[in-house]
Order: sequence, then C-alpha cells, then structure tokens
Amino acid sequence: MSTPDRVYRLERLLSLVVGVAAIVAALVALYQATLARAQARTAAWPYLGQGNSLAGYKSPYTRTVANQGVGPARVRHVRVEVDGRPVPTWDAAVLALTGSAPGGYEYSEIGVGSVLSPGVVDTLLTLPSGPQAIAFWRAAPARLTVAICYCSVYDECWVAEDRRADPRPVHGCAAPGDTAAFFRQ
Repeated sequence: MSTPDRVYRLERLLSLVVGVAAIVAALVALYQATLARAQARTAAWPYLGQGNSLAGYKSPYTRTVANQGVGPARVRHVRVEVDGRPVPTWDAAVLALTGSAPGGYEYSEIGVGSVLSPGVVDTLLTLPSGPQAIAFWRAAPARLTVAICYCSVYDECWVAEDRRADPRPVHGCAAPGDTAAFFRQ
C-alpha cells in the first residue's frame, strides 16, 4: 500500500473518530440539559398540605393549608363539599356541619389567583372556642372535603385533598365555576 493511500485511510479514520466524538458530545449536552430542566422543576415544586386542630374545649377550631414545598403554589380552583355536595360559603359549611349559624368566625381569602409562597401557612377557617367548634371538629372528618387545585410556575398541577396523604398530579385544574369563590364570599 502506498503512502498516499495510508494517509487517505488515516484521514478517513480520524474523520470518523471526530464525527463519533461530536455525536457523543451532543448527546451528553442533551442529557445535561434534561437534568438541568428536571432540577429547575424540582426547585420550583410546591406541595400543599391541609390540617385542622382543636386543642380542647377552650380553644378555637382552625383549618389550615400550608405550602411545604420549595416553590410557589398558584391556586387555580378551590372546592369545598359537605356530604359530597359543594357549598358556596363557610357559613353554609358551618351551618350544615353544626346545625347552628356561625358567629364570630374568621376565614381567609384563598381562592383563584392566590399564591402561597414556600413555608406559608394560611388559616382557612377559625371558629371561636365552644360547642360549635367542637361540633365542627367532630363532624368535619366524615362530612367535609376541601380540595385545592394548584400549579407550579411550570404549569404542572396537583390537587391537595384533605382526605389524601399526598397531592395527586392532574393534567390541569378544572374551570372554577361557582364554588371557586368560596373563600371570598
């Protein structure tokens, strides 16, 4: 084999090696971009949890929602039900669960368009201490359902329900309808 043939073959082999190296570099760059995107999504992940408390007969009843995640939670829809039926106001929920009209309670303004920052705990409802608070506390676990649909800044959405341990992922939040203004009265 002549020297020009050897040089030609060597050049082709080097070209092939450079081409394979370029393809591998491109694949590594794509993989790193995928990892960076996943890391960015994780760094903006909201996680809403709900709770309620009543420390005793002389303490108020409170129902809370907390963003335990690392990103803001953009509230898209809030649905409150008593016995499986939507209720339009906290007044209606308290009346349905206790049989008496509420008095002296406080509620938050959480609803469509609200944003819960990481670490924020919002009190949805506070009933003053007494028989009504105790009646609400006893009835709520079996009869009251609060579902909050929320999204991350990347429009990944979840529904946090007080009866589930973890929020469940959803493709998007339903249209608010008349129950979304629940906390605004």
